[in-house]
Amino acid sequence: MVEVGKEPSISFLGSVILVPIFFLGLVSLNKNPSTLLYIHILSGIIWFGMAIIVPAVLILYLGFIDPTTVNQFIRKTIPKIVLFMLAVSFMTVLSGSLLADQFGLLHADSPWMLRVFVLGWILWLFGLFVSNRMHLTVYFEGKAPNPDLTLLKSIEKKILVAGIFEALIMLGIIYLVLNPGFRLWNLF
Repeated sequence: MVEVGKEPSISFLGSVILVPIFFLGLVSLNKNPSTLLYIHILSGIIWFGMAIIVPAVLILYLGFIDPTTVNQFIRKTIPKIVLFMLAVSFMTVLSGSLLADQFGLLHADSPWMLRVFVLGWILWLFGLFVSNRMHLTVYFEGKAPNPDLTLLKSIEKKILVAGIFEALIMLGIIYLVLNPGFRLWNLF
């Protein structure tokens, strides 16, 4: 049997959520836009990658292994994915919002930035209420004594569609930010 890892604990919760948020707070108090920009870009890359990788792993990995390993994977990994994605996506959106505020771009004269701001927070809420809910449904159904395999297969396909949707919205946000002359780079 494949050993997936330990179940999430309070220390995992603290390290995944509180440490990055604390670090982001320190950087925003420093008022250094370069560091904030790099945090935003790095967390955005991780979020984008996870939007693609997690659904692919769920579909490809779970579809071809024995039910005992699937149950172990779901029980030990899905809660970690949910917590990690909440922290990374929140850090991306919050750092982007703080960055736009530092540059004075959150006003009616910057409609492109307002669109990016709104899309970023909508995407975070989508992940919170749709994607994470589907992951948690897989988690709780996988822990059931007799999991409904048809429900799990159905949710796996929905998770893939949600991941592709999130990735497309992220590409749209990147296009809005970078399209006309790399706007942000001119601010340094």
